[in-house]
Amino acid sequence: MLAGLCMVLVASVLYLLIRRLDWFVILLRIFHGVGFSLFILAALLIVVLVVREDLRAYALGVVATGFMLPLLLVPAVGEEIIKRSGFFSFFLFAFFFAAIPLIFVFLLKFKLPQEGEDDGLASVGFISLLRQKRMFSLFLLTFIFEVALSASFSFVPLLAHEGVSMRAGYFYTSLGLTAVILRLLGGRWLRFWGSPKLLLPAFYFMCAGAVLVYLSKSSGTLALSGVVWGLGVGVLYPHLSALSVEGIGTKNKSKALSLFASSVDLGFALGPVIFGWLSQALGVREAFLPLALIIFVPSTGIILWGGPSLVFPNKDSRS
Repeated sequence: MLAGLCMVLVASVLYLLIRRLDWFVILLRIFHGVGFSLFILAALLIVVLVVREDLRAYALGVVATGFMLPLLLVPAVGEEIIKRSGFFSFFLFAFFFAAIPLIFVFLLKFKLPQEGEDDGLASVGFISLLRQKRMFSLFLLTFIFEVALSASFSFVPLLAHEGVSMRAGYFYTSLGLTAVILRLLGGRWLRFWGSPKLLLPAFYFMCAGAVLVYLSKSSGTLALSGVVWGLGVGVLYPHLSALSVEGIGTKNKSKALSLFASSVDLGFALGPVIFGWLSQALGVREAFLPLALIIFVPSTGIILWGGPSLVFPNKDSRS
């Protein structure tokens, strides 16, 4: 975590050196992305190691809420800073914000399980983990989730530009607020929070959200679609991350989380590309219908195929 935060801090300073778009910018973005990924992965791993299993989905949802809140608030603030004071002030703002969690890391003290405290399960490689039907199913489901989410994030603004009465901000705000409220309240009040049985309904909510985006003709309908999307997003990220380490020995939890994070990054990177092909062939609005099918069909098939392995993590279900 410390290494990741230091990399983000350094990247915030190096952005001030940008004078034109060249290889330096590409390398800096990669450096920044690696640091951010290290921080996210370390934060998730700490939660997995210190929180007991029955509360893990709720705890991961709370942490994921912390990741989502800046996405709701900071872009508007950053845009205002750039308009008023320029990019130099903006990157100084980013630097000071990156320094806050770095200070907290030095102040926080907690005990992590040591290797000797493991449950006796041997350490295995990434390929061995992926060969387990449960882990492979969760890897694919996470990929589908992120493909759909990144596609909506990237292309809803283009759809909104088609109609004067539509504003993409309504979609983002309603999605984010719904996901945040569901994560904070669901784990506290719903007894079945954390159950793999919530995965399929959550994917169906995202599917319905994609259909509603297709039908949207006003900001109100777009906001409603964001609420429906948010019901799926609010469930899927904490559940998929918690399930990916459930029943996994301490020595392998970091590898399981790495596979989860890799699937997140892969889906988020390929989602706009896949949706871009669809929108070029069909149009932006029309592409949301096949996106709904991309969510519905594979998620249903994978969950049915995964079967008992998703519900019973200790069941040997290698394909």
